Amino acid sequence: MPAAAQLREAASRLLATPRRSLLTLTGIAIGAGALIALVTVGAIARSEAIEQFRALGTDILSVHAFLLESNAAGARKTGLAESDAADLARLPSIDDAAPYAISTAELRLGAHGTRRVSVVGATRAFARIHNLELEDGRFLSPLDGYRPFAVIGADVANALRDEGAAPAPGATFRTHDAVYTIIGVLEPEPRGRGAIRPDEMVFVTIGHATRRATTRDLTGITLRMAPDVHYLTASAAVTDHFRLLEPRLNVRVDSPIQIIEQMEAQMRLFALLLGTVGGISLVLGGVGLMNAMLGAVREQRAEIGIRRAFGARQGDIRRQYLTQSGMLCLLGGLLGAVLGVGTTLIISHFAGWTWQLSGAAIALGLGTAGAVGMGFGFYPARHAARLDPIEALRDGR
Repeated sequence: MPAAAQLREAASRLLATPRRSLLTLTGIAIGAGALIALVTVGAIARSEAIEQFRALGTDILSVHAFLLESNAAGARKTGLAESDAADLARLPSIDDAAPYAISTAELRLGAHGTRRVSVVGATRAFARIHNLELEDGRFLSPLDGYRPFAVIGADVANALRDEGAAPAPGATFRTHDAVYTIIGVLEPEPRGRGAIRPDEMVFVTIGHATRRATTRDLTGITLRMAPDVHYLTASAAVTDHFRLLEPRLNVRVDSPIQIIEQMEAQMRLFALLLGTVGGISLVLGGVGLMNAMLGAVREQRAEIGIRRAFGARQGDIRRQYLTQSGMLCLLGGLLGAVLGVGTTLIISHFAGWTWQLSGAAIALGLGTAGAVGMGFGFYPARHAARLDPIEALRDGR
């Protein structure tokens, strides 16, 4: 039988049992749609997560150190100082260095109580490395010394504004332990752009930050690598510098590139897991397909017997049912592609992600649907082809 005739024959037989065909088609479509949606969502989530880490700046290093001690207290945070940042900035592989110290404070908001904010002791280099932009006023200067001058983030400014205050240079605000004079207000930071959240921070001089804290130690040092320097080279240079300075010092140097590489490996496993879950749902649709085709074979035993009696070969019968199952899976895969793409659009919209059309996911869904059709349709087709014509005619009477 020509291919065109086989397709027409398969279509007419599927239309002869619309309810069963529709249910089988729905199962395949849901399975294919789930596979495409899960793989696409996994790819979009991976892209979003990696982009957030790329926003940290792939030329940035974060340095933290612990002083190894043999006493019962174990390791404690060491006293990184501004002088360490100055020394690191002179390394050939380092372009800029910014020491910082982070603590917390309770911002006084009058009738609305308090709000916890991060107080960051920083320098101009910190603003430079993290691309902090000012909406009003100026940033901190070495000439500010220990004075309680502050540069506030956009969220802190909005909180003060809600209380009727005017968060502008020259205005003051209170925390639980100090009164600060505002010298600058930062522009709102785009969501997910950097490693820190400056909108919720109050920036003060390092001298003031270490004076108000229980320790004079810095939290860490942020470094910008020189152009065309690999992060492993820069990390080794920083580690060697501190090893010569203090052999007992345990230095940890973190890079966004290192984090991105680790995250990519984890997200690949995550995508594989999602694809496996989607594949299982498509396999369940294939089981429904096999059940439907076996039912069709049972109902058409007499017809199969007549065709065999008039000379139809086993291959002809087998191709007839494989064509039916393949047609169902092709239509189900196409409907599943529409369903999967629509689902990812909705998820991306509500999650605030940038939607991406994954051709690989669609090809995987359609290819898997076709494989399921051939795989689960083969047994019913083989069963029909191997029916004894005499027995089929006798059972069909």
